[in-house]
Amino acid sequence: MNLRSIFVSLAVVLVFSACGGSDTQQEVTDPQDPTRSFKMGFTPWLYEASSEAQNVTYSRLAQHGDVIKHHLMSGIPWQEALDGSDYHANVEAEINGRLSRTPNNMDVFLAIDSLNTERDDLAPYWGETPNMPMPGEWANRSWSSPQVISAYVNYSLDMINRFQPTHFEYGTEISELILNDPAGYAEYIIFATSVYTAIKAIHPDLNLVTSIAIKSPGTSEMDLINAAIGEVLEFTDVVGISAYPYVFFNHEGKGDPANLPTNWLTQVNQVVAEKPLLISETGWIGENLTIEEFSVAIQSDPDKQSAYVQRVLESAQALDAQMVIWWTVSDFDILWQDTLAQDPTAKIWKDIGLYNEGQQARVGLGVWDNWFSYLYQE
Repeated sequence: MNLRSIFVSLAVVLVFSACGGSDTQQEVTDPQDPTRSFKMGFTPWLYEASSEAQNVTYSRLAQHGDVIKHHLMSGIPWQEALDGSDYHANVEAEINGRLSRTPNNMDVFLAIDSLNTERDDLAPYWGETPNMPMPGEWANRSWSSPQVISAYVNYSLDMINRFQPTHFEYGTEISELILNDPAGYAEYIIFATSVYTAIKAIHPDLNLVTSIAIKSPGTSEMDLINAAIGEVLEFTDVVGISAYPYVFFNHEGKGDPANLPTNWLTQVNQVVAEKPLLISETGWIGENLTIEEFSVAIQSDPDKQSAYVQRVLESAQALDAQMVIWWTVSDFDILWQDTLAQDPTAKIWKDIGLYNEGQQARVGLGVWDNWFSYLYQE
């Protein structure tokens, strides 16, 4: 989400009804031999900046999922990737730390942000620290620059070789660029064409993903997205859906998933045509959310979060989605208090964990695990 710029701060600390118009809402009775169409997992977002939190988090990911989404949001080592030279030691430390902790029996969904966290320009530079200003001539380069395309492709191919993902997301929440910079989006199509073609030439069986941050159905924002997204979908194998309706939709009573518009998720059928889908990131708060700086006051609780877990997984099944990624397995109150300095933007996602701030399981984890116990069947 374009508001999630604060998320990059953690990397500094740790450097060492199917196709119709409505989503199913009825209570579901488990079949005799229940199956699910989708893999289930999380990102390794931590609840605090510590080695213990890393160990606990990766253990939980292995216990409650069969896919892990490694989402690299720290920028791109642009010059090094272009030259084929060594990345900064801190970049390697972050990458190798992720690789060493990823269980061998889990699928990997890899995402490398080509957009910045505001979703209105190129991703910044990753060197000694994440998201540094673009150095030298890079500050004047744009999506269509041959150096940008070559560097991004080189870096992506290196990471694909290391992480061995089943899916690779190169256009995270590209819908936000449509809204923030339509002219930039037009140029981004040149980038997407070249990146997609180059990666598919080497990895023809790899699923390349671009994602859409969905808004309330029928809004002017969704109308703009619907009108423009088709150009980039030509260079997309699987469409990712980013969904945080409790805050980024505009209906009344947003904290209760019972109030979601009936087509809150199936609206994507108007956009993606015949493309397969996955839910690239989602979540729901397990307690009230108040952010005075943004005039946000949303009422929720663990039962409402649990209801959303059921709702989103039912909807994913109805849409025959390939994956569901819940952004963070645990609330990150300690991280928010200390490392993130109580940043109001980060607070939007602070309490979406299926483990609460005391690292105790919420009721929604039981719903998640019930679905996880179903036999995965493509």
